[in-house]
Amino acid sequence: MTEVLVVLVGWAIPAAVFFFVVYWVVRLAIRHERRRVPTLHERVTAERAAQRLEWAKREARWRDAERDEL
Repeated sequence: MTEVLVVLVGWAIPAAVFFFVVYWVVRLAIRHERRRVPTLHERVTAERAAQRLEWAKREARWRDAERDEL
């Protein structure tokens, strides 16, 4: 009985505590990453990409309109 208690106190309990600490650290990191606010650079880059897409669509509409006039 004493040997089991020594093993539990010396190995199993610290291992379980370590597992839960790592588990909660990873869980909090994932939650933090999900709530992260994009940086100014990321926002500007996304906005520019959206603008380029809009310009490409507009140019395609203009080309289609020019073809219809011919």
